[in-house]
Amino acid sequence: MQYLHKVDIVDCKHHHDGTWFMIRVPDWFAEIEKIPKEAELRLNDGRSISVKQRMFIYALFGDIRKATGQPINQIKETLKTYFVEEFECKPFSLSDVDMTTAREFIEHTLSFMFEYDIPLSPKVHALAKEVNNYLYLCLIHRKCAACGKKADIHHVDAVGMGRDRTKIDHTKHRLIALCSKKCHKEAHDIGWITFKEKHHVDGIKVNQETVKKLEYRSDKNVYH
Repeated sequence: MQYLHKVDIVDCKHHHDGTWFMIRVPDWFAEIEKIPKEAELRLNDGRSISVKQRMFIYALFGDIRKATGQPINQIKETLKTYFVEEFECKPFSLSDVDMTTAREFIEHTLSFMFEYDIPLSPKVHALAKEVNNYLYLCLIHRKCAACGKKADIHHVDAVGMGRDRTKIDHTKHRLIALCSKKCHKEAHDIGWITFKEKHHVDGIKVNQETVKKLEYRSDKNVYH
């Protein structure tokens, strides 16, 4: 379960190991023993959703409409409800929501589209490459990060000839999803640096949990 609460920062001090915060969570009386030891801190600088963010969100809605036939307004309200329920946050409007929540809602909507295999139009696909979780979603759902077609998992960092790939620690190497027929071949032909700059993608490192999710086959389809 994920929790998203608005907090008041009561105090903060610099220590040798970082910055310590004292916070107050209004109207939330948590079970102390169930509070996790780690949490994510995001600081809202007060900026509202940008025009670019709003346009991208509605472009995502447009692709969902093409795939499902549902009206835009229904798609919008459904996805906002999913987001509010998952993160346990207050309802919001896309007209004036803060920029951070807008970014997280974009990531959430993109995850929904990958989960239900909703195609991204070329324009939306190009914009999606700027979203934080895009490369991760491509790996999980085996979609080519460069063109969007069905893909395999490849190493960006060379693993070396003759190594036993069943014993490789994949968390130490950058991974990317690429279609074998076109994009993987192109990456070999023009070199990785040129390829990633052309397509605005790159490999990412993942943790052991993600490697297990990938059900990774280390004996084939590896980028050298």
